[in-house]
Amino acid sequence: MSSSKRKSVEGTKVGLEYAKVDVEAGVEGPFLAVFPGITPVKSTPFNVYKPTAEDAKTKKKRRILEADTGKVEFVGQNFGESSRQGFCRYVIAIHNKETDKVIFKDAPVIAINRTIKSLKKAKLHASSHDQFLQAKNALGEAFGTKKIKQQIKSVERNAVNVSTLDSVASILHDSIAAKTSALPPKAEIKAQADEDRPIPPYDINATKVEDIYKMENLITPAEYQLIPFKTLLDKTAQPLSVLPFQGSTYVNEGLKAALSTSKKDRHRIRLLMYINFLMAFRIIPDKRLNDPETVNRIMGDVPSLILENFYERFTEAPEGGDKKRHTFTPKSKDKILCWIFAIALTLENFNIDAAVMTRDLSLRQTKVNELFKSLGCKISEATAAQKAQVNASAEEQKAMKRAILTAPLTFPLPKR
Repeated sequence: MSSSKRKSVEGTKVGLEYAKVDVEAGVEGPFLAVFPGITPVKSTPFNVYKPTAEDAKTKKKRRILEADTGKVEFVGQNFGESSRQGFCRYVIAIHNKETDKVIFKDAPVIAINRTIKSLKKAKLHASSHDQFLQAKNALGEAFGTKKIKQQIKSVERNAVNVSTLDSVASILHDSIAAKTSALPPKAEIKAQADEDRPIPPYDINATKVEDIYKMENLITPAEYQLIPFKTLLDKTAQPLSVLPFQGSTYVNEGLKAALSTSKKDRHRIRLLMYINFLMAFRIIPDKRLNDPETVNRIMGDVPSLILENFYERFTEAPEGGDKKRHTFTPKSKDKILCWIFAIALTLENFNIDAAVMTRDLSLRQTKVNELFKSLGCKISEATAAQKAQVNASAEEQKAMKRAILTAPLTFPLPKR
């Protein structure tokens, strides 16, 4: 090893000095503040207070920090139960450029607690409620039965001390923030909701309302040709008796009007009969969907191709089970209703009374409005002329709503 001595290196020298805070002169600070959970903005002014009656030397360093943002109060102190206990002493170095000295100052650590001002009364109410429960439990322990005493002890064992959660509040806050950051954006949620709607195929880019739900997507050309409309034309005595579903006022009145004209509107008759087939298929009991006898009794002489398409379009088969087994789900039930409403919209020039089929289908009006909105319709008040055409009371006319489909197609935003 070399025995040469280290050479002194000449350079700028900085003086170090330890300074005590001049409390008598009114100089306070600095302080190290800890904010669990939420941090106020940097411009929030904090006031420093010292408790009264500081006779003992140990109380001279006690300080209280306080700030008020209008809605939230921040209060902290370096003494008492809410103080931050530790074995470390912190100092802050301050470099004075003029004197070229570094001054060290004590920096007590103070934990700041927050209080929402609007919830102060609620907390006082909760404390009074706690006092009532304590008194009630004391009476139960003194004069209650064995069963009541067991209940009191069970509640006490299972009670959660909320104050113990303060230490993990910041961890929970960070965990929630990490989980919520992985949530999909609002546009993606809306796209997924639109895709899951139980509605017929649609053209979102259609500029004409009649092109939104095209007829070939509602009724295939093969189905359209097989609708047995001639049975109504041939049976002049009671033509509606051949329909599988007899309880639809909308379909029955529409068919009577179409059949009473000299030149029969065959297109309208086909669509009304198809709606009637859908209504009949909807009332088949779920457990009887795979029973040919029950299906034939309810559906009557509906062509087999139409019935097969109904099964494929409006029922579901259990995964991994027999494909011949079919069942209704809430979504498939709504799908049948949306098909009925979409066809009815085309018959009514895309402006229909929203309550026209509530009695026919035994539905609540809110459910009907929800499904029309799902199709992209807007629910609005009926006009004076439309109200005058209906033989109803003033209150019923006031409650009348119209479902109107317009282009371009827009769907309601998904609920949060």
